[in-house]
Amino acid sequence: MSIDFVISAWRAWAPGLGDSSDWLRWRRGEASVADVGQPDVSFLPAMQRRRLSPLAKAASATAYPLVRDRDIPLVCCSTHGEAQRTYSLLCDVAAGQPLSPTAFGLSVHNAIAGQLSILCGIQSPTLALAGGDYPLQAGLLEAAGMLAEGTRELVLLFCEEPLPEMYLSSACSPQYICATALYLSAADGDVAGFRASIEYRAGVQSPSAFDEPGYQLPLIAALVDETGRVPVGRNRELCIHGD
Repeated sequence: MSIDFVISAWRAWAPGLGDSSDWLRWRRGEASVADVGQPDVSFLPAMQRRRLSPLAKAASATAYPLVRDRDIPLVCCSTHGEAQRTYSLLCDVAAGQPLSPTAFGLSVHNAIAGQLSILCGIQSPTLALAGGDYPLQAGLLEAAGMLAEGTRELVLLFCEEPLPEMYLSSACSPQYICATALYLSAADGDVAGFRASIEYRAGVQSPSAFDEPGYQLPLIAALVDETGRVPVGRNRELCIHGD
């Protein structure tokens, strides 16, 4: 049994890699993730840009082209979310410093989803997920369930950032910020894009995002190839069938 949908469009960002041509060169081995880089969020007013963390800027730059001028549901999935903001607040608590209500509001797990809904004028349902060990499975199943219940289209966003140094003794950390946004559509209509499905396959095992936090890269590789099978959890894989 499979759960079918269409990937109508996608975007991804990591330092030095921002558009489809960058990711194609990366896939060919002609480009790699840069040591530093900033996403282009010049489409946002300066006051709003200043409120965004580096992770939120990457998420905004990735999702905005897909939701621009569309009021559609948004699902934002991340293992750790705004880890750097949260850690900074915890340091203030430990030092007995007063906490900024604004900083706290921007650190919670649904902060990025909330900011995107405001920045893009989204009034449709917006959901934040803690992805746990298998964020691809968590996000894709949630999105597929929404499509199965009658939602015609939505944007699914994955985003991660490096963890603070304090946590590195107990958890693997992403080496850089990465965000991936998928524009998903129901598979029961004449919709352009990649036909995709979540399928059961005995013995398939995706590494935990706590052990291999670069879980977005196999997904991006399959998107660039327009075909492929990506393990997303226990006995589950994402199959991209192309046009």
